[in-house]
Amino acid sequence: MSVVPKLSLRVVSLADSAARRAAVAENLGASGLDWAFFDACRADTPSPLDVDAGAQRDSFGRALTGAEIGCFKSHAAVLAAFDEDPALDWLMVAEDDVWIDTDFPYAELAGFLDANGIGFLRLFAREWRKAYPRFRFGERQILFLASDPYGTQGYLISRETAARFGARLDAIRRPIDDEMGRFWENGLDNHLLFPFPLIERHVPSTMNSARAGSDRDKPRPSLRRLLAKGGDYIAKRAYLGWRLSPLARDRVRPRKR
Repeated sequence: MSVVPKLSLRVVSLADSAARRAAVAENLGASGLDWAFFDACRADTPSPLDVDAGAQRDSFGRALTGAEIGCFKSHAAVLAAFDEDPALDWLMVAEDDVWIDTDFPYAELAGFLDANGIGFLRLFAREWRKAYPRFRFGERQILFLASDPYGTQGYLISRETAARFGARLDAIRRPIDDEMGRFWENGLDNHLLFPFPLIERHVPSTMNSARAGSDRDKPRPSLRRLLAKGGDYIAKRAYLGWRLSPLARDRVRPRKR
């Protein structure tokens, strides 16, 4: 039987988002979960992370919007705060536009992940990707995805994994979900729980509104950008080939029901 670790939930939310916070409180208020709001950052919130529009164009193809920069800073900050709280073994992070199944045993799931060497698990994804079923947790599957499904609406992360990921963050070069999706280099294995124990609420997206209303430039792909994309393509496929290989220590072996 897996040991149940100490886990807390942090809901990333702007301090003045009264309506969203009220919906979260209604959802979680009587749940018994150990949870709290984590004040989200804005683009101008002080941060140790370098913000360089030129590096963003080289890495992502365009400069990021203010909302994207604030979102990146928010997730980096909540992971840094986790690193400073030695009482916690695992952290569950959720954004304030989701509904969470409060009956689901998140701490027990974290213990199962510990026992199987998984330090990061998405609880929601925006896009469908090719998947390899690895484990079952009750009637749900833990899938290994072959590509980034996007989204940071909800995830579980262990102390060791959060510290390792946070240590490599020195600059904001791309949106945070793209940064987390670079599993071939960042140590966040691309695992997903399905069916999802949380869902995105049907509310206006501040991120998408900012993208649609921004005057960001759309330059032609630079040589640096094309080289970066080519390097990512090769590195990702080499990583996947190794993880599926019988020689890999932590081989991804698809399992049927």
